[in-house]
Amino acid sequence: MNTLVDFITHIKSVEYLIAIASIGAFIIFWELLEPEPFGGLRKALKEDVAYLRRIGVKGVLKTVGKIVAAPFIGLAYVVMLPVGFFFAIMYTAIGGLLNLAGVSSTLRWRPMEAYFAGRRTKKKEGKPEKSEESEK
Repeated sequence: MNTLVDFITHIKSVEYLIAIASIGAFIIFWELLEPEPFGGLRKALKEDVAYLRRIGVKGVLKTVGKIVAAPFIGLAYVVMLPVGFFFAIMYTAIGGLLNLAGVSSTLRWRPMEAYFAGRRTKKKEGKPEKSEESEK
């Protein structure tokens, strides 16, 4: 070790290894104190093996594919963050310029024009509907 940074990095890595080993040793000790040591672990492993047999090789490969794809999806997200930030800044700048000009750039939502379920005609109570023949 040549520098103080090297020394501190080495000491910190040893400290983290000791902490992880201590946590692992505590978990093993705690399991050994139970009436049936590692019973929960054995039960969970049996359930996992039964599940893997039930979904078959195709399901396992699909899950493994998702796990392998996760870092690339995360990387794509991180790469797209600056693009989204750029568009948010541009939208805010253009909106500010339009507000200076007296024009609104916001999208407005009006409940009377929001036909999410389609347009429906409402029947008025007590009045029969007019047929096409009576309108003529």
